[in-house]
Amino acid sequence: MTPSCAIDGALVLSERGFAEGTVLVEGRHIAAVVWSAADREALRARAQTSIAAQGHWLIPGLIDGHAHAYATLLRGTENSMPLELWALYTVLYGRAFDAAAMRAATLLGAAERIRSGITGWIDHSPMMHLGEAAVAAHEASGLRVGYAPFLHDVADDELLGFSLPEAAARLGGGAPKLDEDAYSGHFAALVEAAREGSGRVSVLLGPNAPQRCSPAAWRLWRSLRERHGVSAHTHLMETRAQAEIGARRWPNGLVSEMERQGLLDEALSVAHGIWLTAAERATLAAHSVIVVHNPASNLMLGSGIMPLREAREAGLRVALGTDSANTGGRHDLFEAMRLAMMLPRVAESDHRRWPHGRETLEMATCNGASVLGLDGRLGRIAAGQIADLVLVRCRTAGTLALAAGEDALVQHAGPEAVDSVMVDGRWLMRGQMLLAFDEAAAIADAEAAIAELDAATAPKLPIVAAAIPGLAEALQHRMTAGE
Repeated sequence: MTPSCAIDGALVLSERGFAEGTVLVEGRHIAAVVWSAADREALRARAQTSIAAQGHWLIPGLIDGHAHAYATLLRGTENSMPLELWALYTVLYGRAFDAAAMRAATLLGAAERIRSGITGWIDHSPMMHLGEAAVAAHEASGLRVGYAPFLHDVADDELLGFSLPEAAARLGGGAPKLDEDAYSGHFAALVEAAREGSGRVSVLLGPNAPQRCSPAAWRLWRSLRERHGVSAHTHLMETRAQAEIGARRWPNGLVSEMERQGLLDEALSVAHGIWLTAAERATLAAHSVIVVHNPASNLMLGSGIMPLREAREAGLRVALGTDSANTGGRHDLFEAMRLAMMLPRVAESDHRRWPHGRETLEMATCNGASVLGLDGRLGRIAAGQIADLVLVRCRTAGTLALAAGEDALVQHAGPEAVDSVMVDGRWLMRGQMLLAFDEAAAIADAEAAIAELDAATAPKLPIVAAAIPGLAEALQHRMTAGE
C-alpha cells in the first residue's frame, strides 16, 4: 500500500496566498489540497497518518539554486577580497580534499539545509575526481540535488594577464588540462550512477564559467548535453573583471558568442549575472535561460548588486542561491529572500516597483525547481506536484504576525522557525529533529575533516597571502584602465 499522510490545519500556500487547509501526500506526490471542513475531514479519514499542523505555514520546499558543497568545511576562512583574489584561497583548500572530506562537507551542509527548510539544491562542484563520493553523500542526505561537476581548462590568471609567483601558482592558480575522453567517460559514469539511484539526485553539466572554457571545452559542453540529455549550470558575469574579459575577447560580447555557439537554451541556468548588459539579459530571456541570484555572496566579495528589476522586466526567470559557505555565509534562503526583496529598493524611487515577499518566495521555490529541471512538477502545493514540503512555525515570538502572509514569512521567518521538512513524501525532519541521517556523526566527521584540512593547508597559506598585494594592485590597475 502506498504510504499516505494528511498535513492538517496549516496555513497552506496557494496561488491566492495562505489559507487554512489540508494537504494529502500519497507516496512521492501531493494527492489533494482541500479547504472546506467536509473535504478536510474526508482527507483525514483517507490518510494512513495525520499531522496536526495548526500554528504553521506550509510552503513548498526551498531550492538553493547555486552552491558548492565542499565549501561547508571552509567557514571562517578568507573572504574579504574580490573573487579574483579570493579564488586563490578556495582553490588551495579545495586541492587538499579527499573523498572523506567531500562526504563530510556534503552531509554537514545537508544538515544545515534541512534545518533551513531547503529541500533541493545545485552542487556546482570543482572536484569531479571526487564525484562518486559526492553523489553517494547526496543520496545519503535525503535531499533533492543536481550535481554539476566543473568543466574548465582556462585559468583566471591567464584571462586577466596576471603573472602569479610560481609557488602561489602551484597552490592556488592554473586550470586542469582538458582530456576530452577521460572527462566524457567519467561524466557518463556519474550520470548512470545517479539514474540508478533514488531519482532525487541528478547530474548536470557544470562548466565553471564560459570564459574559463576553451573552444574544445565548449564543443564538449554541447556534445555531452546532447548525448546525455542533461541540463547545464555555470557562472556568468559575476564580477566587473569578467564583464571586461567578455567584452575584450569576443567582438559582440560573451553572451552573444554563447548564443552563436548554441550554448543557450531553457535547460541552462547561470549563477550571478550581475554585470550583464540590457542586450545580454534580453538574449538570455529569449532562450529561456534561468539566472540564479546570489545576493549574500555578491555583497560579501564586493562583486556588485544584481539588477533584479531589470532582469525580471527583461523576461528572465530568476531563482535564488546561497553560493559558497566561505563567501555567502549561511545556507539560508530566508536571508537570500530578504536581501533580494530589499536590495532593489535602494536604487528604485518608485515604491510600486519594489519586489515583495510573494515574488521572492516564488524565486526560491518554483523558479528554483526549473534550475533542477523540474519546471511544472515541483515548487507549488497542488495535486500532482512532487511532495517536497516545509512546515514553518508561525506562532513564535519572532513570527507571530497581524498579517500572516508571504511578506511576514519572508521578513520574519528563518531556520530557527523551520519545524518539519519532507522530500519525496518522506520526512527528513519532524519537530526540529533530524531523521534523514545521523547529524551528530556528520558533525564529528566534519570536525575531523576540518582538522586534516587545517593541518594540510596552514603551512601554505602564507605563500598565497604573500602574492595577494601584487595581484590586488594588478587587478585594480586593470579595472581603472578599463574605465
